[in-house]
Amino acid sequence: MMYLWCLAGLCLAPYAQAQQPSTVVTGRVTDAVTGEPLAGATVAVKGSAGSTQTDANGAFQLSQIAENAILLASFVGYDPEEVPVAGRAEVPIALEPQSVLDEVVVVGYGTQQRKDLTGAVTSVSASQLEKQPVASMDMLLQGKAAGVQISQSSGAPGGRTSIRVRGASSVNAGNEPLLVIDGIPMYNSSKDPGGTSYGTFSATNALASINPNDIQSVEVLKDASATAIYGSRGSNGVLIITTKRGKTGNAQVNYNGYYGWQQPHSRLDLMNGQEHADFLNDWAEASDLPKPFDNPQSIGQGTDWQDLIFRQAGMTDHQVSVSGGTENTRYFISGNYFNQDGIVINSGMERYALRLNVDQQINKRLKFIQSLTFNRTINRSVPIANAGADNVRSAGERAYTASPTAPLFDENGDYTVNWYGISKPESPVNSLLTTRNRLEGDNLLGNLGLEYTIAEGLTAKSTVGVNLMNRANEEFYPAATTYIGGLFDGLGILASRRITNVLNENVVTYRTELADRHRLEATGGFTWQTETSRSSSTQPTGFPNDLLGNNAIGGTTGTPAIASDLTDWSIASFLARVNYQFNDRLLATATIRADGSSKFAKGNQWGYFPSMALGYRLSEEEFIKNTGIWDDLKIRGSYGVTGNQEIGNYQSLARLVTNLLYIFDNQLVNGARQSSLANQALTWEKSDQWDVGVDMGFWNNRLRFVFDYYKKNTNDLLFTINLPAYSGYSTALYNTGQLENRGVEVELNADLFENDFTWSVQGNYAYNRAKMVSLGRSASTSLFVGHAPGVSLNYVYDGIFRNDAEIAAQSHQTGVKPGDMRYRDVNGDGVFNADDREIVGSPQPKHIFGLNNQLGYKGWSLGIFLQGELGREGNRISRLFDPSEVASNKAHELINRWSPSNPDGTLPRAGVANWLGSTYLLQDMSYVKLRNVQLAYQVPGRIAGVSSLQVYLSGQNLVTFTRDGFFGYDPDGGNGYPTASTVLLGLNIGF
Repeated sequence: MMYLWCLAGLCLAPYAQAQQPSTVVTGRVTDAVTGEPLAGATVAVKGSAGSTQTDANGAFQLSQIAENAILLASFVGYDPEEVPVAGRAEVPIALEPQSVLDEVVVVGYGTQQRKDLTGAVTSVSASQLEKQPVASMDMLLQGKAAGVQISQSSGAPGGRTSIRVRGASSVNAGNEPLLVIDGIPMYNSSKDPGGTSYGTFSATNALASINPNDIQSVEVLKDASATAIYGSRGSNGVLIITTKRGKTGNAQVNYNGYYGWQQPHSRLDLMNGQEHADFLNDWAEASDLPKPFDNPQSIGQGTDWQDLIFRQAGMTDHQVSVSGGTENTRYFISGNYFNQDGIVINSGMERYALRLNVDQQINKRLKFIQSLTFNRTINRSVPIANAGADNVRSAGERAYTASPTAPLFDENGDYTVNWYGISKPESPVNSLLTTRNRLEGDNLLGNLGLEYTIAEGLTAKSTVGVNLMNRANEEFYPAATTYIGGLFDGLGILASRRITNVLNENVVTYRTELADRHRLEATGGFTWQTETSRSSSTQPTGFPNDLLGNNAIGGTTGTPAIASDLTDWSIASFLARVNYQFNDRLLATATIRADGSSKFAKGNQWGYFPSMALGYRLSEEEFIKNTGIWDDLKIRGSYGVTGNQEIGNYQSLARLVTNLLYIFDNQLVNGARQSSLANQALTWEKSDQWDVGVDMGFWNNRLRFVFDYYKKNTNDLLFTINLPAYSGYSTALYNTGQLENRGVEVELNADLFENDFTWSVQGNYAYNRAKMVSLGRSASTSLFVGHAPGVSLNYVYDGIFRNDAEIAAQSHQTGVKPGDMRYRDVNGDGVFNADDREIVGSPQPKHIFGLNNQLGYKGWSLGIFLQGELGREGNRISRLFDPSEVASNKAHELINRWSPSNPDGTLPRAGVANWLGSTYLLQDMSYVKLRNVQLAYQVPGRIAGVSSLQVYLSGQNLVTFTRDGFFGYDPDGGNGYPTASTVLLGLNIGF
């Protein structure tokens, strides 16, 4: 019924005006400061649905306009203006540029002007987001906000990413920031049902189901003052995503579409067929085995498996949106279709998305708000990580480990499935082509709310949100073409998961001004959220044949593994925040939230998370104004406590496993046993954080600078510790240990030119250091006090022994030969043993940065976006550099290995006998990436009813600069599925 009234309002509004003489009104919309025309500005008639957009010269024309009408003009980045027609046929309109300080920023449960912020908040606006068409919303943020690190674990369509805000705050609990999408809190955690018990399934990115074209802005809340309003879920930062909404005026129809070409971003430099045959001969000779190849030269280049497994792939995106409305009813409707073929054969993703956002002013006091989106995704997946003791290999590994000495087909025309040294034979190509892995997901995300103005300055808002997810996973591994399938005469799985997440929020806000110098805003509320997850799976084996796959499940002969699961959790919260301002100079914010979570034991379910922040706008003081230097100068400081509850359900309880068999009276009976110890003391992981910041603006705020220094201590870590064997259990979850993160963030924005030629620069930089302050009760052997999580204890590689003289010149390594690996005697005791291991590695980047240049000249625009990370270290692909291993190809640089015929070789010999985990594999993962380049042209004027027309060419992930010696597909992505370079040709049309 509500929508029928909305539609009626849209249709009848033009006739509701008093019958006044009407005329044609023309005019130009210009910048009030520079006088330049504003193309694409909206000019509407107050109280009517009539509106238009200005052309390239800022000109507009409206018909049948009453002489006493009032025109409403608006443009992004400018203050809206009301101009009376007053009987004129020509009405010029000049818009004042909106001050950066007056920009409205979305914060938790409300909004604030940027000048009034006391917390550390970074905003990424629609104008920035639209310059980079991407498949997933998380990639929009990469390099855009200081202190936010986004990494790809896979280049697969819909593949997982990790997001870190000011480093990782936990060891065993979640480290992803809280996402708030149109008011609904959620995490970027996989909700997919599991795959086979052999680990063949790779989870997808939950955010890939959300249409990035619908996003209006993203706010990143970083310090405790900004995030404490989210209490137990704020310790990892908060990302507030706001989607687009309608504006008053005629319906605006927009189409945005592109087609793109993808190809692997890089290739690994591997041995060719002859070189690998030579290596295998050397290995066999060192191992006292017959040489497998009599004439390596006859093999030549051999088979390039990277060429066969990777491909050039297409991707396309089409979006149609309709927006508009009257003063009382505004709407935004969009539909999206996205299709991306993967650069690995037999992979890809499709997404269908619909959105309906409605704002309805029911009467002067009551407003109805709706945000609703439905998404459907279909993933055709391939393994992106090795699983099941290498019974299933990732797509990337198949490409780089398969021997180039083996042809694609054998002499009978069949796919080659075996070569020298391989123990689990299958064709790298055919196994990918014939494996079926299809994941379907449906997601309904919606929020309905009523906002009531109780009295002047006092409003109450109540919303109900739902996040409904259905996931279905189907995998089939044929017996004839896959190794894992051959073990079980065909292996399949049918799995599903249904998730119901319900949210209710009730918030009251009061705003007042006292004596023209005091401003006060108080917010209080109660929220409640619950989630129920149901899943089931069956894993059949022993298929009669491979033809029908899982459709022949009724004819299987193996005993299927059947599982089902039901879990739920809930959280209730009380929140309060007070913002106070004195004379536009002194700013204060106080926040507290109380959360009660079902994830902890009774008596420990409630946690309390306060924060306090102060700010001083020095730029409002006369002694600062008189300097003529600063347009804005604000210092701010904050301290607060936030929490983390992201652990599995029922961790505080003693849990049972029920799939056990026991023998009683010579018969098998079902039974159960306790699988974990109860921990009634389990409670919140808490992070206390303080932040000191400075905001500055120069040259009429054309140059803006933000600096923050922070320190975050996470106490009572939710830590999995080892238990003594006599307890009967191996591990348990406890609150113990302490982790520290501290760092610096810098943001710089500059509008260098603002006339016909425009040039703006946005840059950001962050430095973060993490270290374990205490392990508490944990006896972890992979974490070390004073070092960051992720470092390793390893031997230090010190080159090779080239000859007997070098061996004789040292005494700590015994039983070695020329060509063997040399390790450092770290403690200098003359004995080489485990005491000579060192803590090595730098798992987190020391510096992350982004630099975005936007240039324009009349209708042309050019965007160039660079992003990088420095100081991170990681391991090279072990198999490709391990000369003792024989079942895979090798890195090309191993042709410079030591051998009797190459005594000057600098790398270990084939068949080396003293291979140990060491810094031999450690490499610098630093990079600077040309993340995006986009050239666009805005066609001037109107063409056959088209109000705006833009064409653009965009290139993504084009070039990556790394340190010498880096080996891998991409330092920013995994090796299981390489990242792609993409070129897009797009079109944006407005009607």
